[in-house]
Amino acid sequence: MRTIIIFITFVLSTVTFYSFGQSVDEGPVLADDIQIDVKGVSLSAKGDTATVELYLISYERGTREFKLNSFASGIVDSKGQVYLYDLMQMGKVRLQAKDRQNYLHYLLEEDSPVKLTIQSTGWKKQWGMPQQCKLVFEDSSEQGKFLEIIIDL
Repeated sequence: MRTIIIFITFVLSTVTFYSFGQSVDEGPVLADDIQIDVKGVSLSAKGDTATVELYLISYERGTREFKLNSFASGIVDSKGQVYLYDLMQMGKVRLQAKDRQNYLHYLLEEDSPVKLTIQSTGWKKQWGMPQQCKLVFEDSSEQGKFLEIIIDL
């Protein structure tokens, strides 16, 4: 059963990665027993800061460690270019790019939504609203293996 779930997760992540023209009305993304919902996408008044807010919900029994690769994750513009975060916050855990921390570690509780905010300064108005968010996190079933998930915003 676990093999089937891993295979479905892999297929979903591959389909999500290659389908850049998806509509916003699609449901939440499910990967590695984690549901990812888009809460909001915004630009600052000047258009120089892009912010993406997501909710992550674990469906795995009990608690689990969530290990997000902070330097591989980011916000994607309309041309498919990924931009590094300046500020990343999940629950009360806060990372800044200047801290040079490779991973954001968080303990996810079963069926308890956690807000993940990714903010990128230096955004240009001509890039428009962020189109996608790229998350790279460790697979819960295999240590050292990372899943790359693209979420359409």
